[in-house]
Amino acid sequence: MAFAHRNRRSFLKLAGSAALAALPGRYAVADGWPARPIKYVVPWPAGGPTDIFGRVLASELSTSLGQPVIVENKAGATGAIATRFVARSEADGYTLLAANTTSFIGNVVSSPEVAQFDPLKDFVPIGLFVETAYVLWAHPSLQVKNFDEFLALARDGKKPPLAFGTTGNGAISELSVEQLARRYKLNLLKVPYKGTAPQVADLLAGHTQIGTSDLPAVNGLQATGRLVPLLVIGRRRLPELPNIPTSFELGIREPDFTVWNGLFAPAGTPSAVVARLTKSLEQAVRGEAFKRVAEGNGNHVLFLSGKEATARIHADLAERQSFKKSLEQA
Repeated sequence: MAFAHRNRRSFLKLAGSAALAALPGRYAVADGWPARPIKYVVPWPAGGPTDIFGRVLASELSTSLGQPVIVENKAGATGAIATRFVARSEADGYTLLAANTTSFIGNVVSSPEVAQFDPLKDFVPIGLFVETAYVLWAHPSLQVKNFDEFLALARDGKKPPLAFGTTGNGAISELSVEQLARRYKLNLLKVPYKGTAPQVADLLAGHTQIGTSDLPAVNGLQATGRLVPLLVIGRRRLPELPNIPTSFELGIREPDFTVWNGLFAPAGTPSAVVARLTKSLEQAVRGEAFKRVAEGNGNHVLFLSGKEATARIHADLAERQSFKKSLEQA
């Protein structure tokens, strides 16, 4: 019921925004935009991938838009606090949301009543601009060299369960391993953490035996033998790990746990403002400064806007909701 009430509020917000857009004054605001600094809200602490992307893009957007674009970190509740904040902000183009799959979709699928936002109804996409594949890692004490050897060990019911770290409900670190556990009937034990950094720290210390993260989170530690890469969770092999297979190669395709990052505005933002933001964002994403940062850390640069971005979000939601239902019925 709480989610349904939120949808009604979203409808009223959209209706009110549409009515305002019909007034000459509203067009004047859009025509004069931007007339003051723009807030680029990041739902994670400083230093993470979404924050790093945001700071590079904010600098580029400031130049193209002629106004300062200021990154504001508003962390908490797996990104839900910042996402709710932007959803309820004025739809005038001055408050934007940096979102990724976990904060934008994972929260809603995990607990819509707690999330209190609808990614399709409360926001308009400016653009999705990068994809990141998580990697399944093993501590070297397991003495496995590849995914097949890991499967043989994790399926052995005579041995204690292997501990894996998770960073929260709906997070890729949890769902991707749950997906593997169900498909291959693995004997695993979930260990919760408050974030990727402590999860990786315990994996490196051998307190857990397996875990997932993106490449930047481990800072090349696989090259020193401190972590063993087993599987890329996504569509494409990583140039940094060319011999490591992907989950897609194994036929594990739904849900697709590739993580995207994107920029969004509150629903009802004038179309002229959205169009200008989209053009400026695409220009920044195609630029060398952003590509150097993104591609240098195992990310795939792309650009989806408008209907393409909406279709991707809709597909991700549907796949993960179906996966959650199957977990609950198991």
